[in-house]
Amino acid sequence: MNIGDTIVFYNEYKDKLVGVIEKIDSDKDSYEDMKLKNGVPLYYSKKLKKYVPVKEKNLDSIFLTIKNSLNKVEFIMLNDVL
Repeated sequence: MNIGDTIVFYNEYKDKLVGVIEKIDSDKDSYEDMKLKNGVPLYYSKKLKKYVPVKEKNLDSIFLTIKNSLNKVEFIMLNDVL
């Protein structure tokens, strides 16, 4: 799963939908620059000067911006992807 991939996910009403991943973000300030590579959320570490995986304890702060099949933008949590 990468940016631009088509995925199946549940929306807030637990409906099964299809959409394209547009962006990955976090509500944590330290995760400003993020990537999604093969399903692993990565953030740019200023200390290490490279992209590193998000710590498991912070995975619940990660969300995806999805454009669904109706061209509507949805924001879903990473664990809502099937």
